[in-house]
Amino acid sequence: MFKSISYPGGNTAILLFHGLSSSPLELLMLGRGLQRAGYSVYLPYLPGYGDDGQGRHRHITDSQDWVRQAVDEFDRVRERHEHVIVGGLCIGATLALQLAALRDDKIAGIIAMSVTLMYDGWSLPWYRILLPLAAHVPFGERYSFREGAPYGVKDERMRSWIAREMNHAESSMAGSSTLSARSLIEARRLYLSVRNALPSIEAPALILHAIEDEMSSPRNAEYVLRHLGSRDSRLVMLRDSYHMITLDREKDRVLDEIRHFLASIAIKKREKPAATGLVVSIANAR
Repeated sequence: MFKSISYPGGNTAILLFHGLSSSPLELLMLGRGLQRAGYSVYLPYLPGYGDDGQGRHRHITDSQDWVRQAVDEFDRVRERHEHVIVGGLCIGATLALQLAALRDDKIAGIIAMSVTLMYDGWSLPWYRILLPLAAHVPFGERYSFREGAPYGVKDERMRSWIAREMNHAESSMAGSSTLSARSLIEARRLYLSVRNALPSIEAPALILHAIEDEMSSPRNAEYVLRHLGSRDSRLVMLRDSYHMITLDREKDRVLDEIRHFLASIAIKKREKPAATGLVVSIANAR
């Protein structure tokens, strides 16, 4: 069983949620980098949402429970820190946006990495469009889908390592080797809810997404950028990564962009400048 991870640091805290059927391990390197930059970092493991460490999905809970857990985690962190930034990877980013809609006046900023409002990436099979039907057919929620190459990473060495881990232990830093239909159905319910909530979110936001994301296309990030209620949001498109941007070739660039974003929040709190509006930038590959 995986456990939550925390890195003590400064008074400003960063609360990051891992992806669906995954664990805090996929955010480990990012968390350490942010701690070195002077922040306290919290990487909670959410039972019923995350991987149990053995690739099993017998204890999946519904998306409302995921949101309740996320809110509870935020409230605990907020009791100890003056400023809290929330974020996540993939469905973890979607979960962070839902949390932001519920606690917007208490959130200092949002970091959405590979945000997923629909599974529409280039590696997914055509029959993904049939997923909503699984909730209405006998035993539909018991089906599962096995993860395959490229496992969310463009880097060949990291991809090989993830493949070995999944074959040996049914799980890896990149998550479980399988995704259950039930977890995907609940994820769909979550992101349909988030779409409706986006206009109410006013906190500053940084959105990071790979142009070649094989799980969720850049349309997801662009949709969030257009519909957020925030007047201070920025989208950075990465050129040399796939879905798991915290593990892939541009993981250092991801850390740098987040550090710059956090620094800009601190500056704006002191200076209170006019809103910057929407910005899109393309990150050059290193």
